[in-house]
Amino acid sequence: MKKFEKWAKIFILSALFAAAIILFMLFKKQWIEAIMLIVIVILMTIPFVNLWRDLKEHGMKTEFDISRVLGKEAKDALSFGNIGMITYDADYVVTWCSPLFAEHGMDLVNKKVTSWIENIRTLFDEEVDVVIGKYKDSVFEITRKEDNRLLYVKDITEFYELRQKYINQDVVVGLMQMDNYLEYQQYENEEIIANINTHLRAPLVSWAKENGMFIRRIRSDRFIVILNQEILKKVRAQNFSILQTIRDKSMALNTSITLSLAFAYGTSEYPKLDDMLNELIELCQSRGGDQVAIRRMGEPVQYIGGNSESGSARSKVRARIMSQSIQQAILDSKAVFIAGHYMSDFDCMGAALSISNWATALNKNAYIVLKSIPRDAQLQMTMDHYSQSLNERHIFITPDQAMERMNYNEDLLILVDHAIPSISSASSFIESCKRIIVIDHHRRNEFFAKNTMLSYVESTASSSCELIVELLQNIPNHIPIYESEATIMYLGILVDTNRFKMHTDARTFEACGALRAWGANGQVAEKALKEDYSHFMLKQQMILQAKPYLNQFMITCGDTRIIDRTIMAQVSDALVLIKGIKASFTIAYTSKEPITVSVSARGDGSTNVQKIMEKMNGGGHFSAAALERKNCTVSQIKEELCDVIREVYDESNIA
Repeated sequence: MKKFEKWAKIFILSALFAAAIILFMLFKKQWIEAIMLIVIVILMTIPFVNLWRDLKEHGMKTEFDISRVLGKEAKDALSFGNIGMITYDADYVVTWCSPLFAEHGMDLVNKKVTSWIENIRTLFDEEVDVVIGKYKDSVFEITRKEDNRLLYVKDITEFYELRQKYINQDVVVGLMQMDNYLEYQQYENEEIIANINTHLRAPLVSWAKENGMFIRRIRSDRFIVILNQEILKKVRAQNFSILQTIRDKSMALNTSITLSLAFAYGTSEYPKLDDMLNELIELCQSRGGDQVAIRRMGEPVQYIGGNSESGSARSKVRARIMSQSIQQAILDSKAVFIAGHYMSDFDCMGAALSISNWATALNKNAYIVLKSIPRDAQLQMTMDHYSQSLNERHIFITPDQAMERMNYNEDLLILVDHAIPSISSASSFIESCKRIIVIDHHRRNEFFAKNTMLSYVESTASSSCELIVELLQNIPNHIPIYESEATIMYLGILVDTNRFKMHTDARTFEACGALRAWGANGQVAEKALKEDYSHFMLKQQMILQAKPYLNQFMITCGDTRIIDRTIMAQVSDALVLIKGIKASFTIAYTSKEPITVSVSARGDGSTNVQKIMEKMNGGGHFSAAALERKNCTVSQIKEELCDVIREVYDESNIA
């Protein structure tokens, strides 16, 4: 249409000029000439206006039959396949379209093709060959032929609806487990068990049946359910209200029973679904329960819920069994290699040292794979203080040296204070190891080390050092723990609990009591945690810069300086103590090469900061988590963090 607009402008200018002449004639009282000119203008205006109106409504399109260009057979084939064509100009205005669109009641000619279907713009803006879009009740597959300004459009409504129906009917299998039910069944009286069955188990069965699921109990605390994706979408839209129902009814009974749900789908190979289910329910349990884990075959795990910290479900019987199993695994090995995580801290090093003592006491060669691995500054000072005694009793090697010495089939690799290969000091050879043990207190996720022969993961424990103290107390032979090791282990518990403010129960203090009895030096521990004046001022500066978000969260950002992760954690610990604040986040640069931004998150126990960090590919504990991201800026991380907090906040409000 644009090429015809110049004629409209010429006509308007001519009409204005004629009007001026008419006014001049009327002023001169040349009535006859004026009337004649008016008639001429009217006679010219009427056909021009009609022509312009037709152009606006129908466009200057060339009506031709496809059969003239492609042949009658091609026209019939396009019609049979519900395929149409659209031509457009340089301004993306439709100049012609085939009869398919008229059959669907669409008049596209002379309109912007980019305004037809919402996502069609991606065909022109991005390197995309095909898009699928909806228009009213129809679904179209659109292909662009760039050189000829031509779109091929296929009506796939029936195929799309059939595909969606097939997807919705795809089988989903699930497990529902009542957390801590077995503990109550073992120790409580029959009256309490009867109340639990009536008020907790019965609503669970009713919920499943009301939503059209097949449900069968396979043991006292576990049910298997079969459903389809349509049902899964429905209960997911309800944010799995059964979690809150069980939580509320459990509180009314004064019990700590919660619900864990696992759903797997996306494959017709049932053994794979079975493996996925078992892994998912174990993930839920290791993450504290009271949540849902959903996984489609080949895709990451999605978590919903987990909005309450689980009570301690650790059993001293399990600790004794695990200690015996780990000792036997050490005895069956030729050598023991102990790996920690990057930026190792007191808990990581304390756990590694104690395992080294354990293996050495059993006459096995023990190697700590933490040499040349970055570590916390305060830990390094303490290691320097005890350097002579530690180097006499322990062998520290680099990952490269471990690869040269290790027999992957016969030697034992023990991962302490972590279970994710990507952050491990053994990351370069962990996949080759056939015998792996994990001792950790972080919540388990889908990146957990594969092919482990034994894993002792207790997310309710304060630290890995606490777990190892219990293990050492449950073996028949004496394992010598000296002052240096005991002090570092004590510091591991002290730091991970923020001086016994978080993740602390009676067993935490029992472990600390044992460490003091083994020689832990409290004065050295307190001295190790002292900080420089510059660090103190930096912390105060970051605290003063903190801003509230949604009136329940505090966020503070560092400047361009490189800030130690320990300082970031201390800032978050201080901010979460503010009245009315449920969680705090400290964001800062922690490395220049490569540029790395980290986040330290802390919660008061009512908000799951691990869930927030996991949505940003971080991780940690329910009330203490972190994130590390390379090649980004603090402002970018802050913006993303605010979006995730808002998402989790809205999700929690729905629940």
